[in-house]
Amino acid sequence: MDALRFKKLLAHAVPGIQLAQWEWEWRYFLEFVDSYFKTRNISNPIVVEIGIFLNAQKAFYEELLGAEHIGIDISADSRPDIVGDSHSLETVEKLKIRLAGRSIDLLFIDGDHSYNSVKQDYELYGPLTRHLIAIHDIFLVRSSGEDASDVIDFWSRLVEAERQNTILTFKHHSLTDQMGIGLIIKEPA
Repeated sequence: MDALRFKKLLAHAVPGIQLAQWEWEWRYFLEFVDSYFKTRNISNPIVVEIGIFLNAQKAFYEELLGAEHIGIDISADSRPDIVGDSHSLETVEKLKIRLAGRSIDLLFIDGDHSYNSVKQDYELYGPLTRHLIAIHDIFLVRSSGEDASDVIDFWSRLVEAERQNTILTFKHHSLTDQMGIGLIIKEPA
């Protein structure tokens, strides 16, 4: 992965919007994914992102990984490719039509952070994914407002349930905030 290009994208992801990722956590995650795709000769991978926060990550996937990015979000203001509730079967069908029989190569779940929501996203879209499933905010705990501890609980249970697969975590070691990206590799290495 081109580190200089990464820095440029980081600086200009979306004008006026800061990317909702820790720089190093995000960079190492993308470097791993890029290497994974290259060593398996996966060209033009399909990345599906649930919860797109103004589509700030789209350029990273497209320009650094050469991916086809499909963003799903309930808010049209976020400029998703598919507008809809990720838990709706109608939204899943819209994605299936767009995929036209192809599998998702990387699923990135970062929508509603409640336990049941993350679980539903995993159960609805995981079977459509061939290679990698990532879940964001697996270490994030907020003292007020939105509580992401449900993601931590779901991730812990998922790690136990997915013992047959390889599990990796990308985490920024900050004393004030820790977000984390959990990654499940669905196929044997």
